[in-house]
Amino acid sequence: MQQHIPSTIPDIFETINTNYVGFASFTVLIWDHIDTFADEVEYIWKVPKKGLCEYIYYSNRYLTPLGFILNLFGTISTQLVLCRCARFVRYEGCTVSLAVEVVGLMMLLRIKAIYPEQKWISWGLGILLLFETVMNIWLISRAGPVLHNPHSGIHACSMIFDPAISAAASSSAWIPLLYDTLIFGLTLYRTIPPIRREEASYIIKRLLEDGLLYYSVIFSVTLVLTIMILSAPSGTKNIAAHTDLGPKVAMMSRITLNLRKAGRSMDEYTFSRPKSFLFDRRRRQRQSIDRLEHPSLALSLPNGYNHLTNQTQSIQITFAAAPGTETPTTLDGTDVQNTQFELPRRPPPLHIIDPKAAEEV
Repeated sequence: MQQHIPSTIPDIFETINTNYVGFASFTVLIWDHIDTFADEVEYIWKVPKKGLCEYIYYSNRYLTPLGFILNLFGTISTQLVLCRCARFVRYEGCTVSLAVEVVGLMMLLRIKAIYPEQKWISWGLGILLLFETVMNIWLISRAGPVLHNPHSGIHACSMIFDPAISAAASSSAWIPLLYDTLIFGLTLYRTIPPIRREEASYIIKRLLEDGLLYYSVIFSVTLVLTIMILSAPSGTKNIAAHTDLGPKVAMMSRITLNLRKAGRSMDEYTFSRPKSFLFDRRRRQRQSIDRLEHPSLALSLPNGYNHLTNQTQSIQITFAAAPGTETPTTLDGTDVQNTQFELPRRPPPLHIIDPKAAEEV
């Protein structure tokens, strides 16, 4: 099936819209780079011994924007004739595919850290990521330039998959979406139980918060891309690929820095633990309500003090009962001598990623 050459006016508007979306996505990518540059210096550049994770991060952070610039050049250049454009679009497809696979690899390393004992999970995701890569290579080999109306004066060079395989071309969007869905599901399975039991450390909460933000955005954008590849006109089939690539790369860099910052915070805190904006907020609200309904006296005891021995004269101390227990007990120091009270202890936070390991993914 051959491409349909559009009319003059639709051809012009489709090209302009593609350029607007591309430059808007690139602006978001650069803004995020500037906004997080200080954290990058602190948590990536200053790492004394760099490994695979750092080099993958550099690839995602710097090679992708450089490839993005050349792709934008192709959409506005008037120097790429059809024969040159046919070769250039293969390069464009490779840069986009490489950026997507790098993000997928970074996610795979994160799941490997969350499930260190379940090797089959990492192997299964790795096979799916490899299949995604092979599929993208095959699709790019069948790609070509978007045809323009000679009377429109448009010479932009952008890629489109072979219309004869449009159904298979949508796999370039829904396979990454399936991969991200599995990643998100595995993250939920690992983080939700300790959070509900209030045993989760700050790292667990940070993992879930970033996962929710990343998946909600990427799911929406990738779903739109899948629909457009199947049904949109040739000039706008891949317009959503820009909105998929820019935010995906920016958010992956940001959540990598967030996790390293969380690991550093857990390793360095002394008097107060770092707080999660989403989950610790609900906990603080619930504790405030409990204090209003069950007022109690807060005592600061030295470390190692496991019980309270009280000998007082004419002083009343009221200990609030927890919900569902007996009523508060009022003790008069004149009648009670050497009474011991066990202080309740909350179980220690549960870590699924060691703070040191969090600085390596």
